[in-house]
Amino acid sequence: MSDRHANGPAGDAASGADADAGVDAPQSETSANRRFRGEREFHAAVVEVAEKNDWECFHIPSRAYISASIPSGFPDLLLRRRDIAGNCHFIAVELKTDTGIVGEMQERFLQDFATIAPSFVLRCKDWDYIVDILENGPPRTEGEIIEPSPPIVRSMEWLPPQRSQNAVVHKIADELKQPGFPRGDLAELRRMDPDAHAAAAFYKLMAGRVSPYAPDDDAARDPDAERKWALIAHGIALMTRTGNANVPARSAHNRNVPVGRALFDGGESGRARAYYSELRLNKLLTARGDMARALLARMFRMMGIAEQSFNWYEMADLILSDGYDEEKAEDVRRKIARSYYQAESYNTRLASERGGGDSQED
Repeated sequence: MSDRHANGPAGDAASGADADAGVDAPQSETSANRRFRGEREFHAAVVEVAEKNDWECFHIPSRAYISASIPSGFPDLLLRRRDIAGNCHFIAVELKTDTGIVGEMQERFLQDFATIAPSFVLRCKDWDYIVDILENGPPRTEGEIIEPSPPIVRSMEWLPPQRSQNAVVHKIADELKQPGFPRGDLAELRRMDPDAHAAAAFYKLMAGRVSPYAPDDDAARDPDAERKWALIAHGIALMTRTGNANVPARSAHNRNVPVGRALFDGGESGRARAYYSELRLNKLLTARGDMARALLARMFRMMGIAEQSFNWYEMADLILSDGYDEEKAEDVRRKIARSYYQAESYNTRLASERGGGDSQED
């Protein structure tokens, strides 16, 4: 257990002690420049992101602790979500400002919850980490309380919630890598031009195997939304490696690989020069509409050639929000840029010892 949990006879009053204390998340890339005036505002922001990602939130207001039936030290949030396989998942969360102290009873509760579910102490400075675990699921725990230490490495597949955008993405990627998926349909999805017309294989896939996982949303039947989903299916098909007796199949989707890192690495972790050049990245992140879709289709083909998978939940967010929710689309673009340059910084350090690879020229 971290020593950060063991310091304080500040006790359980710590839960409310920093509720009104003004505190900012540090102004850095890792906090996405989020600022919070106190624990209450921080709490509200966490709940908002959780609910957007289909978590049911159970919260006991501070004043409720005067009731003898509610034990002091109980976690700030209990989150529950059911995935596409019907499994139910829970997360226990204690929220603290960056300087808040975890009380003795709070620690005991988290230790108990950690034996059955991921249990976290989350702080304002951990904002990107918080968004990641609420969107993609927490890492596997071994009965320990978790204080964030990015990057997250998950040792198990965390399935998305039922009837959600991520569930559709997960199902498309899973179906296309299956040995029984018709090779002719896969070839048709790879050849199709999503802007000109969607291939019959796309409608067959979406209406048959994928429809039980799609949200009940009339907007999904909008012609422009349909073109966006066709682009997603096209990209996943291009990046899926079909297996044979000697080579295992590989999914296009790997939620542990951010899009920006995949663009830099291009199938070769640790390369010194980017596979997808900075010039190409700049064009991609500044393009909108038809131009953005054309550049994305080229990028998917490059990733397929490099046999590089990435987090398709992130890519689907960019494609579906472009032109509809520009604030969300910009958040995704910033996330891609950050992970690209973080990969560059990390790989540069490695290159000083062993040399680097070549970049794709424009």
